[in-house]
Amino acid sequence: MSEKTKSYKSIQLLIFFNLLLAFVAFIKDIVLASYFGTSEVADSINLALFLPDTIGNNLVGAAIAVAIIPVLTRLTLKDEFYKSLQVIQRISILLLALSLALFLVVVLFNEPFLRLFSIHNKEQITLVGDYFWIMAPIIFIAPLWLMGSSILQASRKFIVPAITPIIFNGFLLISLIVCQFLNIPQSIGGKTFSVVITFSTLFVFLFTWFFVLKDYKNVWKYKYSKHYSKHTRDLKEIRKIGATFLAYLFILLFSQIALFFERMFASTLETGTVAALTYAFRISQFPIWVFIAAVNTFILPTISLHLEKKDITALKNDLWKSFLFVIGISGSVSLLLVTFSEPILHILLGRGSFTNESVELTSSILKSYGLSIVGQSLYVFCMRYYVAEGKMKTPLYLGLLACVLNIVLLYFFVPNVGAVGIGYAVTVSSTISGVLLLIHFTRDVLRVGQKGVDWLE
Repeated sequence: MSEKTKSYKSIQLLIFFNLLLAFVAFIKDIVLASYFGTSEVADSINLALFLPDTIGNNLVGAAIAVAIIPVLTRLTLKDEFYKSLQVIQRISILLLALSLALFLVVVLFNEPFLRLFSIHNKEQITLVGDYFWIMAPIIFIAPLWLMGSSILQASRKFIVPAITPIIFNGFLLISLIVCQFLNIPQSIGGKTFSVVITFSTLFVFLFTWFFVLKDYKNVWKYKYSKHYSKHTRDLKEIRKIGATFLAYLFILLFSQIALFFERMFASTLETGTVAALTYAFRISQFPIWVFIAAVNTFILPTISLHLEKKDITALKNDLWKSFLFVIGISGSVSLLLVTFSEPILHILLGRGSFTNESVELTSSILKSYGLSIVGQSLYVFCMRYYVAEGKMKTPLYLGLLACVLNIVLLYFFVPNVGAVGIGYAVTVSSTISGVLLLIHFTRDVLRVGQKGVDWLE
């Protein structure tokens, strides 16, 4: 089987698993909306989860997951097994230390942070606090899970990383179905759901690392022997990962700061707006989670492979086809969500505690959020090229620009047009950053084609 055929089959397989993930996640969101609706408990869960999920999944976990792939891909290509072991060993220890330190900081200073949200009464403050303490361990469990997934992806083993999110959402779905079937009160159901989120994160971490350790059986057995040190002394790969990790962490941090301000503004509006914003965000991210994520999962190790082999033709070919796919899918889904947001929400979520008022509120946000999909998809896709290169300045500066612009626009739109203004702010900022990064991306790829890969070094 040719490399091209393998590549297409890999993307097709990843799209299948991502579609399955989207199906399970959507069913979960349907049951979640039916059970909690846009109630005070729903808002409390979203507010309590925001900090652990932001730090564990969306910042530290996502940054290390992206940073480690190019280095491990190149080491795998060169058959440098000892260096791969040492990289995994050292990064695991450093990551755990960083995550535990962040966990302690968040545990000690969570109350001042939660006060930034306009929580409506003492009962909700208690709910948010209870749920937060249950889900706080996600901060140090999630990064290790995502790192394990990236280790497998770097070896071009995509199945386990693709199915673990399905397992995670499956556990959440089962817990919600049980709570609703047994008519468990929302306050107790909220605690149950929080426990299952933490348990599911722990389970997929253990499941992923079972397969990592199966491939790298001796990762924790090697000591700093003379033989081992000869291969790993002054390991520059650790520094490369560290540099990419920090740059990508700041890009993600800018994104999460913007999300925080979105939720902060939503918390000042009517009860249920935070939950409605969360539902709208998840639905608007559908093409990114399913199709764009499939391309990105495949494209990062593939770009790293082409750059290492100095295969310019294959690099440009894979990038161009992937780019056309990203534009086609994101544009189509954006048009669909903007045009049919209300019918889609009625079909997907319109039952149980998710009333007509909930549909109307969520639909108004989804219409404006849907406009941002193309810009977000462009930025995420183009950034993978710079991660593989190890050249992160351009996406870093544009990420900062998008964050500042988003926050400024929130202050302008929300007081004037309400909740729908949150989506407008995201659309304008993400479109500008996505288009600007695409311009730089096109210029740099053309330059590589003219001058060769050596120009990057």
